[in-house]
Amino acid sequence: MERKIYAVGLGPGDYEMMTLKAKRVLEESDIVFLSGGKVFNGYEEVKKILDNIGCGDKLKFYEYPENKGERKAYIEHFTEETVKYLEKGMKVSYVTMGDMTVYSSFPDIYRELACHNVILEAVTGISSFFAPASLTGNSIVDWKDKAAIIPNPEDYKEIENLLNTFTTVIIMKIADNGEVLKTYLEKCANKPSIAYAVFHAYTEKQKIYDLTKEFPDNTEEFFMSVVMIKK
Repeated sequence: MERKIYAVGLGPGDYEMMTLKAKRVLEESDIVFLSGGKVFNGYEEVKKILDNIGCGDKLKFYEYPENKGERKAYIEHFTEETVKYLEKGMKVSYVTMGDMTVYSSFPDIYRELACHNVILEAVTGISSFFAPASLTGNSIVDWKDKAAIIPNPEDYKEIENLLNTFTTVIIMKIADNGEVLKTYLEKCANKPSIAYAVFHAYTEKQKIYDLTKEFPDNTEEFFMSVVMIKK
């Protein structure tokens, strides 16, 4: 019997942006796993997406430890649970918002699954890093331009240095600290031509800020955001 797990990206938040293949795989699955942290686990968002395609009752949530020292035990437990379902002949999927090939915890989990002879079929999703460009009518890059995709920068000069090499910088995983971005916009030597932040893209809570004109009062709002800066 083939021991396979399906890794399914759900898209950036709107169930209509899920791929047809993702929808089919989830409809065919017997159980759908989701993991997340204490601060944001995505359960409500994912449940709503799955409910829209009639798969919400298949969802099983596991809390992903914030403490790195606890993750090994978590991953081992998750692997045991997954193998248990696979050995019963069940079709198992693991889901994440966006695309699990971009800043996802799933690769750590799959490395352990692979040690138990579990193979992977990835069903990639639409990544949220397209949101600032698509929702504001801009391109990320043109012709021979270069773009960088980074997680939460620790210093505003990191953004400035990247823009010396890249035309566009996409910032994801800003967490609850938008202060670095605010400092960059206040202190950068060369002001960007475009700087947009999109919060909760493609959901009813969506907000779009032109950061060259306004900045959110609460920098903690950046937890669920994607930022695009172009020089």
